[in-house]
Amino acid sequence: MTTSERIRVALAQQRILPDREVNIMKGLSLIKRALQVRADLVILPEVFNTGFYPHNYKNVEPLEEELELLLKLSSTRDIVIIAGVAEKEGEYLYNSAVIIHKGEIIGKYRKTHMFPLTSEKKYFKPGNRLEVFETPLGKIGLLICYELRFPELFRKLVKMGAELIAVPAEFPKERIEHWKVLLQARAIDYQIFVAGVNCVEGDLNYGGHSMLIDPLGTILIEGGDYQEVMMSDIRLPEIYEVRKKYPFLNDLRTDIL
Repeated sequence: MTTSERIRVALAQQRILPDREVNIMKGLSLIKRALQVRADLVILPEVFNTGFYPHNYKNVEPLEEELELLLKLSSTRDIVIIAGVAEKEGEYLYNSAVIIHKGEIIGKYRKTHMFPLTSEKKYFKPGNRLEVFETPLGKIGLLICYELRFPELFRKLVKMGAELIAVPAEFPKERIEHWKVLLQARAIDYQIFVAGVNCVEGDLNYGGHSMLIDPLGTILIEGGDYQEVMMSDIRLPEIYEVRKKYPFLNDLRTDIL
């Protein structure tokens, strides 16, 4: 597939439970549903395997083993999978997002900004690198949940060439309006496709409303507050068409910053 073609994006809004093995099977099931609608790209939420349930962390396997079922499925299908995952490396645990294609992990980002109002800093080691990943569908940047509040991170990824920024998340229901406004603002700010994929949980009260937004800030799809897979087709060249018509990104005066 070339980036001039339409890409079918599926947002897999998963209900994450305290049972790690059930979560992995749920994620796999949602990917299969995305395949049924011929999605080219499917995105799962933040730490889809464990949620923020500390009792799950001790059972996390090394990454290839933790994602074994997803890797096996992707090896037989031409789909790009993005998944937020609790990743264990040695003695450390990372809140990561990975890109999978044809049975391989072709990109990995470790969350650099830990959320300060929970125990995330206690359990997870922060990453220290931003990166844009070349994929069969185009150039994809990854950020995770809380990082939506830092426009500087988006600007950096756009300057690095990102054409779509995926944001797996566990964003709470009480601030779901922040989630929606921030996703739309980042797409407008940087004239880019933004895909925010939230989870839905009962006892931890996460609010769903996953969204795919185009470079003009138009909401192409928005989920509710229940588990579902939603999809929309996009054309990545649209970002260059929008930037040519509205060349706002060229006008920032870096000499005064």
